[in-house]
Amino acid sequence: MAGDSLVADLAWEKDAGSLALAESAEGSWALQRGGFLNPHVVVRPKEEGREIARLSVHLGYHLIHLADGRSYRFHRAGLLVPAWQVTTEDRREILHLEPVRAGRALEGGAVVVDPTAKDLKDLLLLVVLTWHFIVIAWFEDEALVPLEGRDLPS
Repeated sequence: MAGDSLVADLAWEKDAGSLALAESAEGSWALQRGGFLNPHVVVRPKEEGREIARLSVHLGYHLIHLADGRSYRFHRAGLLVPAWQVTTEDRREILHLEPVRAGRALEGGAVVVDPTAKDLKDLLLLVVLTWHFIVIAWFEDEALVPLEGRDLPS
């Protein structure tokens, strides 16, 4: 959402798994997490098989490679900060993403776009790809927490 306007919709195909479909005015994409030793997320146009973006997971940061050769870094905003950043190769922040939680549940998020990046051709694709990763990582982290029977206080 941007204000009251729907910008994109990201929905998972099944209750389990990482395949998701994103619908927007700019197009429809299929996003899928893969790899065990080399985890990654691949984005393809919904009706085509060609890869248009890949997020490769590394220890301290992640790399986003677009089909046209451009790349971005994706990483936590800080050690104790639950926010994420997308930066250019020269380390200029273009996106700041903050998940919003209710207890241990992921309720939504806030995305701040740097004014210099608002006309970036693949801005929406970067937002959808990184949000997909954040949601998948959130659920994987929650799966490691033993069931406590109640949500933690907010």
